[in-house]
Order: sequence, then C-alpha cells, then structure tokens
Amino acid sequence: MALGAISAFLLIQQGGAPIPHTEWAYPVMQDMGDEAAEGQPWTVRFTSKGYNYTLAKAEPKEGAYLGAYVLQDREIGYSMAEFNRRTDKKHASYFKYVGYGEPFPAQWVEQVKEQGAFPHIAWEPNSGLDAVQDDEYLHAFAKAANAADVAIFLRFASEMNGTWTAYSGDAERYIQVWRMVHDVFETEAPQVAMVWTVLNVPELPIESFYPGDAYVDWVGLNVYNVKYHNGNVRQPAQFEDPLMLLDYVYNRFSRRKPIQLSEYGATHFTAVDGVPDLDFAADKIKRLYRSLPELYPRVKAVYYFDVNNLTEYNESRRVNNYAITADDDLLEAYKSVIANVHYLSSAAPSPKDNDRTISETFTYRGFLFYKDGVLYADQTLFTTLLNVQLYSVGANGEQAVLTRWLSISDTLKTAQVDVIRHKIWSGYKMDGNVPINRELIALPLLSTAKSLGYKVKVNGTAINIRE
Repeated sequence: MALGAISAFLLIQQGGAPIPHTEWAYPVMQDMGDEAAEGQPWTVRFTSKGYNYTLAKAEPKEGAYLGAYVLQDREIGYSMAEFNRRTDKKHASYFKYVGYGEPFPAQWVEQVKEQGAFPHIAWEPNSGLDAVQDDEYLHAFAKAANAADVAIFLRFASEMNGTWTAYSGDAERYIQVWRMVHDVFETEAPQVAMVWTVLNVPELPIESFYPGDAYVDWVGLNVYNVKYHNGNVRQPAQFEDPLMLLDYVYNRFSRRKPIQLSEYGATHFTAVDGVPDLDFAADKIKRLYRSLPELYPRVKAVYYFDVNNLTEYNESRRVNNYAITADDDLLEAYKSVIANVHYLSSAAPSPKDNDRTISETFTYRGFLFYKDGVLYADQTLFTTLLNVQLYSVGANGEQAVLTRWLSISDTLKTAQVDVIRHKIWSGYKMDGNVPINRELIALPLLSTAKSLGYKVKVNGTAINIRE
C-alpha cells in the first residue's frame, strides 16, 4: 500500500503551450517564448498502419476493467456484492493481499467468481526475497491457481522501488527471483497474468527493477492523492494532479504493455489537519476516471482502494480515509464516472491466437515545451512511442541520429538533429513547497518526425502522429 512518500529523485514532468490548428502537415511554429505555459499538459496520439500490437494475457481489446479492494471496508461488511450495489455497477475484478508463504486463497477466489468477477492477488514476500525459492510451496501455489480455472492477475512483490518493502534495494536479485516465479507460473498456470507494479514515487529506481518484456504481462502502478505527504502538515500535496502521477510509468511502458492502476485512492479526511474535505476526493476521482478513456487508452484496468485507514490495526497507517461507501456525495462522484461504458464489468473473452494481434492507438502525455518557437519533446517520445532507434553523437551527446525502417518500401529513414537540455516542472514539490524540476534530453518534434516520414496534425495541445 502507498505510504504517501515523496522522493528527491522524482522524475516526472509535463509542459506545453497552445499551438495553432493545422491539417495533416508539418507546421512551422510561431515564437511563443521560452517559458510558454509549461504547466499545460500535452497529449500525443500515435496511430500506425495495419496491425501493430499483440494483446497481453487477459487484456481487453477495448475499455478498462473496473476493479476495487473492499476487504477492509467495515461499512459494507467487506462485501463485493454490497460494493457493487452501492456503486450501481458490477466490478470486473477484486483484489486481495496474500503474504508469500500463505496458501493460495482458494475460498476467496471462489467468492470472487460467484460475483461474476475475476481475482487479482497481491502476493507479497514480506520476509524478503530469500524466502522465494523454486520449491514445493511455489509450485503448489501455481497449481492451485491453475485449478481455479479463471483468469488471475498475480501482482508479485509490488512497490519494490521504495525502501519500505523487504524486497527493496537489490534490483539484480529482484529480477532473478521475478523471472524464476514467472517461469514456474508459465508452466504450471499459463492463464495467470504477471503484473509488475511500482509506486509512482520514487521514480529513479523504477526501470532498474524491470524484469524484461518477456517476463511481464502487465505493468502496474499504485497512485494516491493525499493532502499531505508523510503525515506532515508542512508537506502539502493538494496540488498534485492524479494524471501527472501516471505519466512517468505510462509513457515508458504503455507502448509495449497494458497498464494497470493496481491501487488508486483519494483521501477525504486526514488526521494531519482533522478537516473533512469531500470535494478534494470527489474532484480527484472524477479527474482520473473521466480522463483515462481519452487520454490514457492503454490503462486497461483500474482498482479503487476502498479503505478507511483511520480504523486499521496498523497505527502508522492511521492517516487517511479513502473509503467512499459511507458518504452519498462520494458515492455519487464515483458512480458518475464509472458509469461510462469504457469501464468493463466482466472479463473479456480470451481471443484466439490469430485474433490477438490488433490495430491499437497509443498516447504519450506531457514532456513537451517550446524553445525559440520550436516545439521540443523528450527523447523518450521517439524511443518509446514511435519505437525508433536513437544514437547519441558527439562527446557530450549534443546531437542525435534517429533511424526508422520502412518495411513496405524497403527504405531507411534517418534524422540527425541537435539535442538540447531543458528543465521543466515535474508536477511535484520538495516538502510540498519547492518545485522539483526535471532535466529533459529534448529533440525538435515536428522536423524530426518529418525526416522520419511521419505525418503530424496539431490542434491546440493535442498532437496526432501517423505513419
């Protein structure tokens, strides 16, 4: 579960400025100035010709699974059926925490199935990675998962990027153990989808813990909107935008993997100031759920963390109340956004192998800015969204060479461009007061895209790129 911590190593940013509408073309930007509305987020949408993506295990072709965690909500008697009733919508999936070493939760899985849902298990090696061995326990757990005869999300050893878990700190060992667990499940329970989940902060260690595309089915993210970090009134966090908290992970992984919001919660009462604030929670919930379908189409599952931590046994966690079932206004806010047909109430049928490759649309959020009238994007837009090869040139990497192979015409497109470094606000503040900036390695977006053979359409802060 999220600890509400903020790190000095945060590495997320957004930026932007309005730009005039053009048709499919390569527009010339007017000089907007170096600091043109950098707090305004951009959305870059990429479409390509033909089939460009293969669905992961349990991934819906369209929409996002609606999920929740209710096993600590006393208000509803920990009931999935009651949560569905109060929210006016059947949820497709529910999750449960299971400590590594505990038996497979077969009875709970059957209860989930009785609700017409499928299970998501957060499996936590709280005694450390040394406890995870290729042994009888691991194989028995996997066999029991297979015997359950249902799609399962297995979120193994999540939030490893922090310092609060027993499996933090050693990325090499973590990857070794993850791959071993993956291989056992691939053999014993091939219907299980392995979900690799991080907390949104700290970001610096995240990619070092990634086990590799061949060993991960979904990439997950835990995100919370709190009014204060670390239970400290001197570290306000009311300004944090839930969308900006997604961008770092979303931009780096969504081109290759479906994204799961494994946990999301917004507090409506914090013990830090003792002041109820229903509007804070309602506004954050509505902003997130309303924005996902259009701006983050690669988020294919989202789980609400319906817990009042103020009543929990762990005193260190008695800070925030995320539960929505006890208040009509919060329920109405949640109901109003999940009513969207984008949010799915049941598992998608497993496609046949020849139907798993589809034509998908991808997006990229933030990371853009103007400099002397030229629109720049961080180099990750090219390497992750457009999937082109990038090579640094020069002693200090002052230029970049990008290459893209066009298989249809059997030609190689190249671009050699100047690289600039630019600081932009991350969306976070150190101790809630001092803005944290990120240094981008940035390339001119439009001229580079043109050289690589793409077409670009610009409309305000929306940019469409197509082959």
